[in-house]
Amino acid sequence: MKKVLLIALCFAIPMAGFAQKKKKKGAEPEVVAPVVEVLDDEECLMLLSLSHESVKAEQYDDAYENWSKLYNSRPDFNKTIFTDGNKILEHKWNSAQTPEEKAQWREMIMKLHDERIKFFDDPKYPDAYVQGLKGMDYLTYYPEDELALPAYGWLKESVNGMGDNSQITVLRKLVEVSYNIYKSNPDQYGDQFLADYQNVAALLDAVAAKGGKNATHAQNQKAYVDRLYAASGAADCGQMDQMYASVVAESVSDLDKLSSIMKLYRRLGCTESDVYFAAAEHAHKLQPTSESAAGCAQMCLKKDDLNGAVEYYQQALSLVETDEDKADYLYRLANVFVSLQNYKQSVSYANQALELNPEDGRCYLLIGMSYANGGKIADDPVLDRAKFWVACDMFQKAQSIDETCADAAKNFIKTYSQYFPTKEEIFFQREMNEGQSYYVGGWINKSTRCRARKE
Repeated sequence: MKKVLLIALCFAIPMAGFAQKKKKKGAEPEVVAPVVEVLDDEECLMLLSLSHESVKAEQYDDAYENWSKLYNSRPDFNKTIFTDGNKILEHKWNSAQTPEEKAQWREMIMKLHDERIKFFDDPKYPDAYVQGLKGMDYLTYYPEDELALPAYGWLKESVNGMGDNSQITVLRKLVEVSYNIYKSNPDQYGDQFLADYQNVAALLDAVAAKGGKNATHAQNQKAYVDRLYAASGAADCGQMDQMYASVVAESVSDLDKLSSIMKLYRRLGCTESDVYFAAAEHAHKLQPTSESAAGCAQMCLKKDDLNGAVEYYQQALSLVETDEDKADYLYRLANVFVSLQNYKQSVSYANQALELNPEDGRCYLLIGMSYANGGKIADDPVLDRAKFWVACDMFQKAQSIDETCADAAKNFIKTYSQYFPTKEEIFFQREMNEGQSYYVGGWINKSTRCRARKE
């Protein structure tokens, strides 16, 4: 009967971990302390099966006792110990009631990654992959560490090891952490940030070029890191002009070269440059493309020709080849319509851009500004000011999803929240109840939450 039970348990647990166990020649696997007892394989299978079934049922407290006994005795037994352990310890951390308890659980979570690397060599998820998980977990469980230097090291090690097989979130986070380090000392870390950005940008391009299910996600994250670098101040447009002015002059009939230069300028936020305009004009004469049309649109903007900019951006949209570029041109067109004070049209184009790239905080900023400045939505002055609630909702959304928009979003919230109704004004409005849901009509047609102005 015991043998039958053992066979049944074996089928319940992923077996890949057994073949991938790391063993040192001439030495037994090290055991994580404290060791209550050394379990035999049959006992290990029993504990692994019981804890794994509890994890699948999301009964993490029930799983902990069996999992802990197995982990402390035979961490080398099966890789499932570590994948289940991460879920169990995450639950323990979330449930902890004191800072001391949280510190205990997060230390165990970080140690878990080290133990997985120590005991298992998984070709599908190699050590570099686990380092990426470790770096991501550090950012989650140590939010008080603003620079997150340990996470930076692990994320970089992961990216260097995994290349274009890196998790896309790991690639993005490496640039974000590098950006924060750069902000702490631009003179010292400027070159490092540039190198990290260039490396990640190239890898995201490579992932997108592969096609498949990750292609669009890679394109969107590439657009994000481009904006982050452009907004960092590390990009020197003057130096770009010195490098490429002569190249553009010598390449007036080379469409590929001109297109490549325009993309680089746009990536770095140097689209106010005369060199960029020259490249766009030459390219548009050779063969109109979305990139050249967008360059001509930027030139119109510099000349305050807003209608001309709209025309060229419409051309760019008709010629665009990638969702990444389409989202960018839709955003730019939405921005032009803000300048034209056509706020309803601006919101329309910004929402189209968000359908392609939901993590572009710039679009939420535009939508918020459009709601705030788009004219009256109600004759009653108190009801009319409900539009500022919706506007601030958009600014908060931008702040939460896009690091490049965080500072601007904070400033907009500070500015427009001053126009919220007072507690007294809300009290005398039958339709309004502070803290409750409120529907904003007019051309906005959005639900929001009723909030009083801070006195």
